[in-house]
Amino acid sequence: MPYPVDIVPALSQGGVRPMPPEVIVLHHTGSAGPAKNQIAYLRSNPRGVSIHCAIAKDGRRTTMVIDERIAYHVGFSSVGSLGNRSPNGMSLGIEIMNSGSKTVPDPYPHSQVDSTAEQVAIWLKKWPSIQMITPHAGIDTQGKYDPHAFPWDIFWKLMSEHMRG
Repeated sequence: MPYPVDIVPALSQGGVRPMPPEVIVLHHTGSAGPAKNQIAYLRSNPRGVSIHCAIAKDGRRTTMVIDERIAYHVGFSSVGSLGNRSPNGMSLGIEIMNSGSKTVPDPYPHSQVDSTAEQVAIWLKKWPSIQMITPHAGIDTQGKYDPHAFPWDIFWKLMSEHMRG
Protein backbone atom coordinates (compact mmCIF):
# COMPACT_ATOMS: atom_id res chain seq x y z
CA MET A 1 0.00 0.00 0.00
CA PRO A 2 1.49 3.37 -0.87
CA TYR A 3 1.74 5.67 2.13
CA PRO A 4 1.44 9.48 2.03
CA VAL A 5 4.73 11.34 1.79
CA ASP A 6 5.26 14.85 3.14
CA ILE A 7 8.32 16.99 2.49
CA VAL A 8 9.77 18.97 5.40
CA PRO A 9 13.40 19.90 4.70
CA ALA A 10 15.78 19.56 7.63
CA LEU A 11 17.73 22.72 8.41
CA SER A 12 20.94 20.74 8.95
CA GLN A 13 22.08 18.90 5.83
CA GLY A 14 25.35 17.98 4.21
CA GLY A 15 26.27 18.51 0.61
CA VAL A 16 25.71 16.29 -2.37
CA ARG A 17 26.82 12.76 -1.51
CA PRO A 18 30.20 11.90 -3.06
CA MET A 19 29.13 8.39 -4.07
CA PRO A 20 25.95 6.33 -4.23
CA PRO A 21 24.72 5.07 -0.83
CA GLU A 22 25.84 1.63 0.33
CA VAL A 23 24.02 1.32 3.68
CA ILE A 24 20.50 1.90 5.00
CA VAL A 25 20.36 2.63 8.74
CA LEU A 26 17.17 2.30 10.80
CA HIS A 27 16.71 4.37 13.97
CA HIS A 28 13.95 5.12 16.47
CA THR A 29 13.24 8.73 17.37
CA GLY A 30 13.33 8.19 21.14
CA SER A 31 10.05 10.06 21.55
CA ALA A 32 6.44 9.02 21.93
CA GLY A 33 5.06 12.49 21.21
CA PRO A 34 2.80 13.45 18.31
CA ALA A 35 4.29 12.97 14.83
CA LYS A 36 4.18 16.71 14.09
CA ASN A 37 6.28 17.43 17.20
CA GLN A 38 8.82 14.77 16.27
CA ILE A 39 9.09 16.16 12.73
CA ALA A 40 9.52 19.70 14.09
CA TYR A 41 12.31 18.51 16.38
CA LEU A 42 14.04 16.54 13.60
CA ARG A 43 13.80 19.57 11.32
CA SER A 44 15.68 21.96 13.61
CA ASN A 45 17.14 20.15 16.64
CA PRO A 46 20.05 21.86 18.41
CA ARG A 47 22.49 19.00 17.77
CA GLY A 48 22.19 19.31 13.98
CA VAL A 49 20.96 15.75 13.52
CA SER A 50 19.05 15.14 10.30
CA ILE A 51 17.47 12.19 8.52
CA HIS A 52 16.42 11.25 5.02
CA CYS A 53 13.01 9.89 6.02
CA ALA A 54 10.87 9.80 9.17
CA ILE A 55 8.00 7.33 9.49
CA ALA A 56 4.97 7.91 11.73
CA LYS A 57 2.90 5.24 13.46
CA ASP A 58 0.25 5.45 10.70
CA GLY A 59 2.89 4.85 8.01
CA ARG A 60 3.03 8.45 6.77
CA ARG A 61 6.54 9.26 5.61
CA THR A 62 8.28 12.61 5.78
CA THR A 63 11.21 13.28 3.49
CA MET A 64 13.60 15.58 5.32
CA VAL A 65 16.81 15.23 3.29
CA ILE A 66 16.69 14.09 -0.32
CA ASP A 67 18.51 10.86 -1.17
CA GLU A 68 21.22 12.63 -3.15
CA ARG A 69 22.36 14.69 -0.14
CA ILE A 70 24.03 13.74 3.14
CA ALA A 71 21.96 13.58 6.32
CA TYR A 72 23.66 13.66 9.74
CA HIS A 73 22.14 10.62 11.42
CA VAL A 74 24.82 8.14 12.44
CA GLY A 75 27.16 10.17 14.62
CA PHE A 76 29.88 8.00 16.14
CA SER A 77 29.58 4.97 13.91
CA SER A 78 31.76 2.61 11.94
CA VAL A 79 30.67 0.48 9.02
CA GLY A 80 33.58 -1.93 9.31
CA SER A 81 32.96 -4.28 6.41
CA LEU A 82 32.63 -1.37 3.98
CA GLY A 83 35.84 0.38 4.93
CA ASN A 84 36.68 3.41 7.01
CA ARG A 85 34.68 6.02 5.08
CA SER A 86 32.19 8.59 6.33
CA PRO A 87 29.14 6.69 7.62
CA ASN A 88 26.86 9.66 6.91
CA GLY A 89 28.21 10.02 3.39
CA MET A 90 27.66 6.36 2.54
CA SER A 91 24.23 5.85 4.12
CA LEU A 92 20.54 6.63 3.93
CA GLY A 93 18.66 6.92 7.23
CA ILE A 94 15.14 6.27 8.47
CA GLU A 95 13.81 7.53 11.81
CA ILE A 96 10.94 5.34 12.97
CA MET A 97 8.76 7.28 15.40
CA ASN A 98 9.00 5.22 18.58
CA SER A 99 10.02 5.99 22.15
CA GLY A 100 12.54 3.15 22.21
CA SER A 101 11.77 2.69 25.89
CA LYS A 102 13.21 -0.45 27.42
CA THR A 103 10.70 -0.35 30.30
CA VAL A 104 7.43 0.86 28.74
CA PRO A 105 6.65 -1.05 25.53
CA ASP A 106 5.97 1.12 22.49
CA PRO A 107 4.84 -1.28 19.76
CA TYR A 108 5.51 -0.63 16.10
CA PRO A 109 2.12 -0.80 14.32
CA HIS A 110 1.86 -2.88 11.13
CA SER A 111 1.40 0.26 9.01
CA GLN A 112 4.66 1.72 10.34
CA VAL A 113 6.66 -1.47 9.76
CA ASP A 114 5.11 -1.90 6.30
CA SER A 115 5.88 1.71 5.34
CA THR A 116 9.47 1.25 6.54
CA ALA A 117 9.77 -1.92 4.45
CA GLU A 118 8.28 -0.13 1.44
CA GLN A 119 10.75 2.77 1.76
CA VAL A 120 13.68 0.37 2.04
CA ALA A 121 12.46 -1.51 -1.05
CA ILE A 122 12.17 1.80 -2.96
CA TRP A 123 15.78 2.62 -2.07
CA LEU A 124 17.04 -0.86 -2.94
CA LYS A 125 15.46 -0.58 -6.39
CA LYS A 126 16.76 2.97 -6.89
CA TRP A 127 20.28 2.39 -5.56
CA PRO A 128 21.81 -0.98 -6.61
CA SER A 129 24.93 0.15 -4.70
CA ILE A 130 23.25 -0.65 -1.35
CA GLN A 131 24.95 -3.60 0.34
CA MET A 132 23.65 -3.45 3.90
CA ILE A 133 20.53 -2.71 5.94
CA THR A 134 21.35 -2.29 9.60
CA PRO A 135 19.96 -1.00 12.87
CA HIS A 136 21.81 2.02 14.24
CA ALA A 137 22.87 -0.28 17.07
CA GLY A 138 24.74 -2.41 14.53
CA ILE A 139 27.22 0.33 13.58
CA ASP A 140 27.22 2.76 16.53
CA THR A 141 30.39 2.90 18.64
CA GLN A 142 28.86 4.73 21.63
CA GLY A 143 26.16 2.31 22.86
CA LYS A 144 23.06 3.26 20.85
CA TYR A 145 20.43 0.53 20.88
CA ASP A 146 17.96 1.68 18.25
CA PRO A 147 15.56 0.76 16.91
CA HIS A 148 14.71 -1.01 20.16
CA ALA A 149 12.32 -4.00 19.94
CA PHE A 150 11.80 -3.50 16.18
CA PRO A 151 9.99 -6.52 14.64
CA TRP A 152 12.75 -7.51 12.21
CA ASP A 153 11.09 -10.79 11.21
CA ILE A 154 7.94 -8.99 10.02
CA PHE A 155 10.01 -6.23 8.40
CA TRP A 156 12.04 -8.71 6.30
CA LYS A 157 8.90 -10.49 5.14
CA LEU A 158 7.19 -7.22 4.16
CA MET A 159 10.31 -5.91 2.47
CA SER A 160 10.52 -9.07 0.36
CA GLU A 161 6.91 -8.56 -0.69
CA HIS A 162 7.62 -4.94 -1.68
CA MET A 163 10.69 -6.02 -3.67
CA ARG A 164 8.51 -8.40 -5.69
CA GLY A 165 5.73 -5.84 -6.16
